[in-house]
Formats: sequence, C-alpha cells, structure tokens
Amino acid sequence: MFPTLRWLRTALLFGVASVPVQAQVLPQFAPASQNSAGARTADAVDLPVLKTRILCAGDSITHGVNGYTSYRYPLWFRLFPLKSVVDFVGTRYTVHQENGTTIPDLNQFNRYYTHFDRDHQGYNGMRTDHILPWLPQAVATTRPNLVILMIGTNDIGQMGSYGVDHALDGIDAIVFAIRQQVPTTSFLIATLPPIGVGTSYFFQAPSIDTFNALLPAHVANLDTPLSRAMCVDVHAALDLATDMQPDGLHPNALGQEKIADVLYPYVLSAMRGSYRPVAQPAIQIFDTGFESLGLADGVYSQSPLNDWRYPMVPHIIAGTWNPDEVSYTGAAGSGTPLGAEGDEVLSLENSGGDPALGWVYQLLGTTLEMGTTYQLDVSIGHRLPTTTRGTGDWGGYWVELMAGSQTIASATNQVSPAPGSFALQTLTVDSSNIDPSLLGAAMTVRVRLVDSLAGSATDFDGIQLTKY
Repeated sequence: MFPTLRWLRTALLFGVASVPVQAQVLPQFAPASQNSAGARTADAVDLPVLKTRILCAGDSITHGVNGYTSYRYPLWFRLFPLKSVVDFVGTRYTVHQENGTTIPDLNQFNRYYTHFDRDHQGYNGMRTDHILPWLPQAVATTRPNLVILMIGTNDIGQMGSYGVDHALDGIDAIVFAIRQQVPTTSFLIATLPPIGVGTSYFFQAPSIDTFNALLPAHVANLDTPLSRAMCVDVHAALDLATDMQPDGLHPNALGQEKIADVLYPYVLSAMRGSYRPVAQPAIQIFDTGFESLGLADGVYSQSPLNDWRYPMVPHIIAGTWNPDEVSYTGAAGSGTPLGAEGDEVLSLENSGGDPALGWVYQLLGTTLEMGTTYQLDVSIGHRLPTTTRGTGDWGGYWVELMAGSQTIASATNQVSPAPGSFALQTLTVDSSNIDPSLLGAAMTVRVRLVDSLAGSATDFDGIQLTKY
C-alpha cells in the first residue's frame, strides 16, 4: 500500500484531525529481533505510518522487578489489536536483572520476547530527582505523544513524609523537562500502589495515602490545552492482600493486570482525541454475575437464568454454582472466590461431550454502532483439584462477541488463572475495523469450555460489555 493511502486509512480510523495528543508521521519499525539472551539487534525500517508513541516512565514499578514485567505487559496486550498505530517507546528495553529465562518469568509472560513491545523508561530504585537527568535525552530521542508517569514511591520510602512534597515537586520538574523537548506531549500521571509488610518502606505507608490524596489537584494544575495532564487513580484498584508481591512494594501479576485495566480507557481516549475517558453506561447484560438464584454456599442449580441460554447437547452441563471453600480460595461461607465478581458463578462441565457445541450465550438488547469501541470483560475460573463438584480438571475457555452471526472478537485460553482463582479476560474491538454490513446487527456474548476430556470444567463470572 502506498504510504499516503496507508496514512489516510489510519487517520480516518482514529480521527486524527481532532487528536490533542499530537500525531506524527514516524517510521514504522518491524518488531526488534533478539538473540538467545534477549538482546536487541537492528530494527528494520518500513514505510511511514501514523502512530501514537507512548512512553511509560517511572521507577521499578514501571521497570519490572523480581521476574515480573510490570503493568506495561498487560497494557500492551490490551492495546495489541491497535498495534499498527501504537508504539511503546523508550531508550530502555529490559526488566531489572533480565537474564532471558527466569527473569522475566517466561512461564508467566511467555510472549515477552515475541509479541510484547518492550521499550520503556523505567528505572529500578530511583526517585524523581534521580530520573530527571535521564529524561530530556530520552524524550528528544523518542518524541512521545503520551507519557504514562508513575513515580514517587522511592521519594517517600527513602525520605519519609518529606518525600511527599519532594515527589510532587519532582513530577513538576519531569513534566516541564519533557515539555521543553516535546511541547505537545500529554500525560497520564498515576497514583501510587499501596505499601505492605515485606519492605523497609512499610513504615512510610501512610505517606503514600497523603501523596495520593494530593496528586489529583496537583496534576490538574499541570493541565494545559496544548499539553494535557490527567491523574489516573490506580491505587483504588489494588488490594494490598492479593495484588502485591511478597516484598510488599511491587504489584504482582494480578495487580499489574488491574493497573492496565485502569490505564487502558485513558490511553484509548487520548488516542481518539477526547483525552478523558467517557465510558458510556455498560451495555445491559442481564445477570452479569449469575447471582439471581441466591444459592447457599456449595449449592449448584441447573435452573434457567433470565436471558441466558444454556447448551442443549449431551454431556455438556451448564448451571449456576455457589462454590465452597474447597473449590476456590475466598469462597468459604458464600464468600467471593479470588478474582470473581460475586459468590455465584456460571459453571460449565464436560462429561464426555463435544465442547464446540456447548455455548452459553445471551442475545443483547443492543446493535453494533459505527465508530464505537467495545470492551468485553469476563472473569475465568479454574477450580482447585479438591472441588466438591468432582470435576476439577481445567477445561480452558473460549469467549466471543458477535454481531449478527459473525464473530467480531474472540479469545481462547489467553489468561491462565491459578487453581482456586479467577483471572480477567478482556477483549476490545473497534467497529471501524469491522465489515460495515454488520452495523446495526444485534450483538451476542457467548462462552464455552474447550477441553474435550470428560471431567474438565471451567467457571465464568462478571461478564460485562462497555462501549467507548
């Protein structure tokens, strides 16, 4: 495709003329190749294409430590459908102490060296004043349209309560230094994760709350029409008990997923020109959490639910279940299983049938709209082997969003919940990329398991569809 036509196609897709995050015609780079140790080799230059260049900057929470890849990894894969017009930039491309095998943990982050855009500007252990000298040259080199900045934990951990003002002043200096290089850069400035037991910083945990309380008004004063600045509250999404590594300082994989969930709509909105995410009300899915039967702890029912349709095929069993404590962590006494939406879930079990025929679905009271991004969230459950249901083998999953009879977004086994927990699967699709003949078609969500092994099972919860 000729460069001009390629540019025009992308411009029409993202409404470039109205985007305050300045769009630039920049070289498109093929994915960097790696040698066996994960080191970079030369990039290959392709035809020019319009991209939004995103710089993730900060300390170790951005850099990635202890075998984890940081929030950048799940955020990239939420943006992955837009990879032709999104570019993570930075002069750094490794996690702390990267060795190409156990750091990062390739069992958890198996696409790190294949599909992940690793560029960033995170620095392990550094305060705001430490990274400030490094940023001007990095920004001059990468020319970001959007900076995601999460920093201040080391200021507070190393300097106590004085670190609050030090971090706020340091953020000012960072923003001004970046604006000197690229005056139209916009900023998403994040609140800080909590601090728990396991680190010497724990004694400064109250100062984290002080910083987070002051940050929104502080960032509002940095906002200008030319260079937007927005505070993003990631702290509110994190649970100190479940979302942090044993060191009490860095988010674990679940915490990093939650940070990406919070950042994603802000990034998407910045690319589309509105900057502040304006999520329309969630599209109504009846009984999104499968709670309508009000089952007691451990009780299972195949009674039909309003608007959900169960499969009518042999040996694929669908029902509603309130898991007990031997099936899911946190489920005791009608508690919520770890990572689930509520105490009751959709249960799908295979006793020897064809899983491809075993869809559970709901026809929604909405149709596919022009120029709209849809986000489907589904929590996927993996039972403990001690489950009282008798079917504890992981059944995998398939999730789809449909317009009419056509699948417009799907995912199969992209997340791997640990036994006894749920993990969030997120799908996004832009209707601008879909066959226009499907506009106005009724939409459907549907889920199923994928394993044909008798005794396999998968649970689902919190199925929600949002449009932007």
